[in-house]
Amino acid sequence: MSVIELKDVSKSYGQGDAKVNALKNINFETQKGEVVLIEGPSGAGKSTFLTIAGALQKPTSGEVFIEGDNVTNYSPKQADALRLDKIGFVLQAYNLVPYLTVREQFILVDKVKKTGNLSKEALDGLLDELGISQLVNKYPKELSGGQQQRVAIARALYADPAIILADEPTASLDSEKVEEVGKLFKTLAKQKEKAIILVTHDLRLNKYSDKIYEMLDGHLSLKKK
Repeated sequence: MSVIELKDVSKSYGQGDAKVNALKNINFETQKGEVVLIEGPSGAGKSTFLTIAGALQKPTSGEVFIEGDNVTNYSPKQADALRLDKIGFVLQAYNLVPYLTVREQFILVDKVKKTGNLSKEALDGLLDELGISQLVNKYPKELSGGQQQRVAIARALYADPAIILADEPTASLDSEKVEEVGKLFKTLAKQKEKAIILVTHDLRLNKYSDKIYEMLDGHLSLKKK
């Protein structure tokens, strides 16, 4: 069974002369244990694809299935519960809470999602792997863009989601850190059977992927590796 499946999904914004067709009849599916890249130029529809795949917004037409359940017409409350339980997001804006330290970002997750999160030992290992264990008492404003990026990745992984959706997760990282993050995503997919979708311009991630798709003018096509 596909973990995420989009059937004939289209998404439009605006009306009349201002109408923009961001996605056009997208068909897509991914399984557990796969790292999938969605590549393409800015404005091609990649971020729209990711938010629809993660039930952050609804398609104009078509259907979205997550672990076999049709979530297309989920209520906001149902969609919130779905994301909390099954989906980890890493967004370009990082979305770290500015008045919480790095350590407190994870305590906040515990308050929202009370069970199923990583153990303290597993979290410590993750922070070490991402090179941010020394930053746990710092606030987001004290971190570089790359450090904030890695904290945001760790926070998404802390909830131990079955699905990880990331929008430009390596945009602020140097090549060494890209290697570490790429290996981490690959390990999570293969050893923990997670489904991982990365929207990216970063060709350095290609070697860690199982499939690569190109998004262009709202159309999605599978590229040959």
